[in-house]
Amino acid sequence: MNLTEYARFATSGRSVAGQPSCGITLFTSSRDGIVALVDGDNWAWAHTTLDTAGFEKSDDGTRALPLTDLDHTREVLLTLGVVAQITQTKITPSSETYIGDFARDLVEHLPGQWSVRVESYAMRVWQEDLAACMWSDSLAATLEQRRVRWAAVLQRDDGAELAIIRDPQRDLYHVGALHPSNLHPDGLVTPPAGITVQPAPATAASSIRSRLLPAYTRAVLHCQVNSLEEDLDWTRQTYEPGTVPEPPPTDLTDAFARFTTTAPRVTAAVRDLATLSENEAAFLQRVDAVLAAPAQAGATTAAVLHADQMAWWLTQGGESLIDLARRSVPNSEPPATETSPSPVSLRALPPAPARNTPGPRR
Repeated sequence: MNLTEYARFATSGRSVAGQPSCGITLFTSSRDGIVALVDGDNWAWAHTTLDTAGFEKSDDGTRALPLTDLDHTREVLLTLGVVAQITQTKITPSSETYIGDFARDLVEHLPGQWSVRVESYAMRVWQEDLAACMWSDSLAATLEQRRVRWAAVLQRDDGAELAIIRDPQRDLYHVGALHPSNLHPDGLVTPPAGITVQPAPATAASSIRSRLLPAYTRAVLHCQVNSLEEDLDWTRQTYEPGTVPEPPPTDLTDAFARFTTTAPRVTAAVRDLATLSENEAAFLQRVDAVLAAPAQAGATTAAVLHADQMAWWLTQGGESLIDLARRSVPNSEPPATETSPSPVSLRALPPAPARNTPGPRR
């Protein structure tokens, strides 16, 4: 029995009078059975309709009906039809691939551990939440200009997030990056461009791996390097070069704490994106060793090592790491509208323009 036959149970006997202000679209899912996504101002009634009929609520808020027991499926869909008639909810079967299935098939071909959630935007204003978080300009513009009823959000175990929306006119998918929640907003950084991919998960994943993820990593790195440089410039202007006051003032320790948090991410990104010389690789190992020293030291020597680290950061380590990142990381941002990988030019990470913020960030 296909989705059209299932939906016949839900829509049989339903009156067509009136104009319902909420709707339910039914998708077949290889993993979840029948998935119901809601649309319309009276979305609460649509959710009530599904819950009353016997659909199960998933972690991301969507409703699904497993196909493990066909007699139960028929009963639930018949009940859905009756309740939908009472609540004036329109039910529409869809032949499209469920976006959650496409996303979960896709992440199986991506490096790292990814989770998938499907977001349903019953009202247009809801999609503005996704638009506000979108880092890729092309997808932000799409969300502002076009009605998007649902999207899939992919989250990697390190916090990186990508959003997928379907282009119904071309049977393609648009994929873009969300702005990292742990990064200081930086208008000096070019966001990673969104890409358009084919509906084949393996092919789509190949484009994401080769184009979007490197561009995302580079943009994140650019933000982090700008942040490190801003802190370093401020400390050098505020305190005598090469000296660490005793005890270190709070604003200096806060700046150094931001360095120790950010530096490991910068070194990881440089190793991931750049081809390093022997000297550059040795320097990154030195950074790793300096940052790891306090954790390996005893309580009596930790304070001394902490002061030594600060001095190293202020005199050579911080500037050398910033210079290496700007010099060695290629620009791997792809054009926003390409549907297949294309060659990109390589150039050094650009210098940060002068800022007008004289003091440390709070």
